[in-house]
Amino acid sequence: MLTILLALLAGLILFCVFPSASGHWLLRGSLRLMGFRSRRLALPGGELAYLEGGSGPSLLLIHGFGGDGPTSWGRVMSALAKGHHVLVPDLLWFGRSHVAGEPGLLAQADALQALILARVPDTVQLVGLSYGGFVALELARRMPEKVARLVIMASPGMAYTPDDQQELLARAQVQSAEQLFVPNDVQALARMMALVGSPLANAPQFLLRDVWQFYYRDRVPQLRALMQELATGQQAHVERLSQPLAMPVAVIWGSQDEIFPLHIGQRLASLLDAPLVTIDGGTHVLPVVSAGQTAAALQDILQAAAPGT
Repeated sequence: MLTILLALLAGLILFCVFPSASGHWLLRGSLRLMGFRSRRLALPGGELAYLEGGSGPSLLLIHGFGGDGPTSWGRVMSALAKGHHVLVPDLLWFGRSHVAGEPGLLAQADALQALILARVPDTVQLVGLSYGGFVALELARRMPEKVARLVIMASPGMAYTPDDQQELLARAQVQSAEQLFVPNDVQALARMMALVGSPLANAPQFLLRDVWQFYYRDRVPQLRALMQELATGQQAHVERLSQPLAMPVAVIWGSQDEIFPLHIGQRLASLLDAPLVTIDGGTHVLPVVSAGQTAAALQDILQAAAPGT
């Protein structure tokens, strides 16, 4: 009994001293109990870390600009794994994934294309959240024969305009997207968390500082380079991603998204001739703050028959 109490005390101390690292370890441990396994795919000059679990049609969940795979998708993964073979990678320069070379959107797509070819025997359904939506669109463009369905979640894709960008910067009271999405201190992190609608927006300073140190401090140069590349290459990305898609597409959006307001989602759905599912009260980080509604919406979309079948 004394040993158990000492272990619990040690765990409590570690959680208080390193809350983000401890919480991440607990999250990964709970996902392991749900049947997910941590794996790594060797890449030229690096590796892609991912979680894999479940059985059935393959499903690839691509997170946004921040955190990592399990942080973004951890609350919906077990529900989706009941009917799918689920792959949840950490994008390059996030989480445990890294590679030598210039950070950029095409490098992200290269890595996930390698994952699909290595772990998906037939076809895969893609779900891309925010920045991950751009990656998903690039994969759908590259691999039409492998992508059975595409779901864009809170990601403006080719519907984003310079006016949308300026309105976002004005709401955030920043000069650039890099300044917003790559916070350089605790105050900037709190501002970003408030805009994305994360519960961490109201966290105490010590916890925000720990989150910044765990997720951002050691990768600021790479994250800045990623955001700069997305901004400077926006026109080229839009032109490339605007090509017609061969697979069914659906769009999911939160009604209270302050990063990309709902009217952008409506515009994107119209442009893609795709159904739009609106999560009432949902913010930008739908799988985190509206996990139940998001999982249900995804299950409905993923189980629907493709048009013409």
